[in-house]
Amino acid sequence: MITQRWSDSREAVAWERERQRERERWAREDEARTFEQRRQAYVEFYEALKAMARTAYDHCFGFTDETQLAEGWQSETFAKLAQLQFYADRPVSHAASEAYGAAWSWGHYGVHDAPDDPAFGDLNEAFDQAEHEMLSLMRRSLSIPEGDLTLPLPGYSDEAD
Repeated sequence: MITQRWSDSREAVAWERERQRERERWAREDEARTFEQRRQAYVEFYEALKAMARTAYDHCFGFTDETQLAEGWQSETFAKLAQLQFYADRPVSHAASEAYGAAWSWGHYGVHDAPDDPAFGDLNEAFDQAEHEMLSLMRRSLSIPEGDLTLPLPGYSDEAD
């Protein structure tokens, strides 16, 4: 009887230990899955944002025939922003909203076929700064290692150039 009790006790401890290992494995899998979903949301938003900014740039340079941007020209990027905000931490979410707003302003307030308009440079610069901040926070959030921090982010050149 005593032997059976010890055996049951050892078995209960082993069973609980196995259940704890299983919970830890599930937690790691959930964390990895969430990380991948966050990474995908960041990349998809960044790609849509770059396309949106390109649309604004083309509009201001007169590379399009229309004097007004098409209805809903920003809709895809806005949808990607909503997805990103679900997975992103607050600093990245805020920076992404700021970058989206800067791209929207560039397209909305930019004058068609007027690259010499002083507002064009201001709107372009505002977008570049917002994008740079967002990209920097995204890379940090995803733990992308930085090499030489004195170098500009990918896609940017040093202002001294």
